[in-house]
Amino acid sequence: SSNPDLVESEARNFLKASSLRGYVTSRSPKMVEIGLPEVPLCSSSSACGLFTLQGSAHANQDCAGASIVPEKQLATFAMLDGHGHEGELVSAACQRNLFAGIWADVLRGDLASDAMNDAFALTAEVVKKSTQFDSRFSGCAAIVAAITVHQGARLLTVGSVGDSRCVLGRARQADGDGATVTLEAVALTHDHKPSDPAERKRLAACNAIVKPSRVHFRANGTPERTGVERLWDDNEIYGVAMSRSLGDTQVHPYLIAVPDIAVVELDARDRLLVLATDGVWDTMDNDEAVKIASSHPPDAAAKEIVHICKTRWEAASGRRDDITCTVVDLTHKDVRFDVAQPPKPATQHSAGFAAAKGFIRAYSPKL
Repeated sequence: SSNPDLVESEARNFLKASSLRGYVTSRSPKMVEIGLPEVPLCSSSSACGLFTLQGSAHANQDCAGASIVPEKQLATFAMLDGHGHEGELVSAACQRNLFAGIWADVLRGDLASDAMNDAFALTAEVVKKSTQFDSRFSGCAAIVAAITVHQGARLLTVGSVGDSRCVLGRARQADGDGATVTLEAVALTHDHKPSDPAERKRLAACNAIVKPSRVHFRANGTPERTGVERLWDDNEIYGVAMSRSLGDTQVHPYLIAVPDIAVVELDARDRLLVLATDGVWDTMDNDEAVKIASSHPPDAAAKEIVHICKTRWEAASGRRDDITCTVVDLTHKDVRFDVAQPPKPATQHSAGFAAAKGFIRAYSPKL
């Protein structure tokens, strides 16, 4: 297990508390529930821009954070989207614990992918046992991205459950002689929804109940279910529109907190990251988000993406979801960690997600 005293000492030595550019949650308590010191949600680095906008129906249940520590070659970014009666409390607790768990394991020398799995498992237990909120009927989608260095290579590791999304912006061509560089969007996560073929197969194998929540009556009086498919508990008391999340324990064991994890060796083509909740992705596709992010500094890009989505939400329905976005400049010195960027690889290997480069591996631990 991790040494809390060692991690606390490390935190005091090299974390600098200053204002995060964008939104910082104020809900974090002094200590993290899994017994590790809190990782401050702060960074003076301009490598990252973060912006959020509260929805029209309730308190903002999104929660996001960044911690960039060049001295330790570690940068972590989180994007969480709460739902249910106490979704804002669940998302804040998950952010604290995911950061703390990853930090502790990486600092002791573990691979970020192993740290990610451990952190999600620990956080799921914390949420389940919490006395600060009722996790039966509240939960959150979660993404954590970590930039680390392993054997001289700069690695990006992304863990996710739910329907928030992380997208990599990668140059289609190398820089050279004034050539214009355009970026393509590479999805590093996929949405965990009951309608996803792989998730549907898993849910069918355990006889889970999947059906829409709305009932529409036809002209002849016959009821018909319509709308988004949801995953339900055995008594059909509570249903969620995703197949993986943290919390929502009423729907266990069908809904799980096991993350998909992608690992990418970053090279000279990789320019930026966009992490956002479904308040963005319900109105904007991956390509557009990367195009906007490549046209502005991170702060301005995150704000631009959120405000465009706000306008589209309100034009379509007169209301809006919580909308939160983080943009990371992967070329910034604070997240390059003085690692020489390898050129475009001569060969490409892919597994899991399409259009992978360098090496990318995506996996879920065996269930």
